[in-house]
Amino acid sequence: MKTSGKKNLTRGNMAANLLAFSVPFLLANLLQALYSAVDLWVVGKFGGGKIGVAAVSNGGELMHLVMSFIMGLTTGATVLIGRYFGAGNQKNTQRSIGMTLSFSLLTGLAATCIFVLLVPFLARALNTPLEAWLDTTSYMRICAWGIVFVVGYNALSAIFRGFGNSTAPLVFVGIACFCNTIGDLLLVAWLGMGAAGAAWATIFSQAISMLLALWYLCRGGFGFSLKAANFRMPWELLSQYLKIGLPIAIQGVLIGLSFLFIVSIVNAMGGDNAAPAAGYGIVNRINGFAMLPAISFAMAMAAITAQNMGANKPIRAQRTLVLAITCTMALGLVFLLLLQLFPENMVALFIDRKSAGAEEVIRNGALYARSFSWDYILVPIIFCTNGFFNGCGKTFFTMGSNLFCTFFVRIPVSYACSIMTGATLYHVGLAAPLASVLGCGIAIFYLLSGRWRNRKKI
Repeated sequence: MKTSGKKNLTRGNMAANLLAFSVPFLLANLLQALYSAVDLWVVGKFGGGKIGVAAVSNGGELMHLVMSFIMGLTTGATVLIGRYFGAGNQKNTQRSIGMTLSFSLLTGLAATCIFVLLVPFLARALNTPLEAWLDTTSYMRICAWGIVFVVGYNALSAIFRGFGNSTAPLVFVGIACFCNTIGDLLLVAWLGMGAAGAAWATIFSQAISMLLALWYLCRGGFGFSLKAANFRMPWELLSQYLKIGLPIAIQGVLIGLSFLFIVSIVNAMGGDNAAPAAGYGIVNRINGFAMLPAISFAMAMAAITAQNMGANKPIRAQRTLVLAITCTMALGLVFLLLLQLFPENMVALFIDRKSAGAEEVIRNGALYARSFSWDYILVPIIFCTNGFFNGCGKTFFTMGSNLFCTFFVRIPVSYACSIMTGATLYHVGLAAPLASVLGCGIAIFYLLSGRWRNRKKI
């Protein structure tokens, strides 16, 4: 049953529901990934070669850290609203919307202040190459000022997804991506502002996206208006929200920090030479696209599972999970073949081959791509099961499992590979698929155990 911007995911054909909900998710995440990719491409082609690319790459890792926290936290809103909506509890559905918006505003303002102050420390912690220091800190600082808009947009998107609406976030992020591209071309290619111009274009486009999403929430038939009384934060709802979202957010931050640690390892391998950092950064942008199917279906699984668990239909949710894993593994195989067969061509898309040091960047990127890309056929299992478990409210399990694999396998293996004789980015890239093998085993064991069924009603 569909009314206005809402859709009930507990009825109808499972495959049709999964695709109808996941494809807009996938397209929205694809467009969101274009933020970073367009920044990197425009700066690489028009704004400073390897120095500009290294700056956007290092700064992008900071924003990835922020996004990981925000998306994890706001998953609490998707699950909470999805359960109440699936159970037909209109009153708590509306109260959850107001609580989410109020808490997100406070979180966004706090995160903005914290990261603006921490920029120099973060740049030093990343072992940022000296030649890219000024560009990197400038890019980070400007992006930090836009965090409040990132939080707002993601909170609103989480609300829409709880109602089974994945199309609205797609429309708004599409508009933002268009504005970001125009801004990049204007500020970087035409005005020559380099990495700083790319950062300004990004935060302005994020602000536009957030404001449009807020307008739609009030006008799209969700029953919510911008009245002061609607922005209360009832403790019982906030407590449920944090119990679901905070473990995912903490997990996102810690895993984001692990990525920063790996960036530091890569930067240290290059010394004052920015080529390894640039090559690694380009492949990370490619990875962002390759991982999108798994990420998108995982986020869809959280919403679909939440509604079905709220409606007491766990078997339906479990069958949808099998469909999600099958689809994402097939797409992951396509990306694996591309990175195995044409790694140099893929990396070269993001840098002017005539610029100084470009060939060295391409060589480093290709080495990393050949080893890391095996992860593309492993993460579909981990991501989709995590989305399923999150929708069941088992966020502490997903947090523990992912952190164990990251901090006890990926980081130690990455570091060990980086310091061995003759180490290259190929060896560092092997750590990710090794960690994912362990993660797949843990996820499958927990799924078969059936313990995800045992949850208290909210």
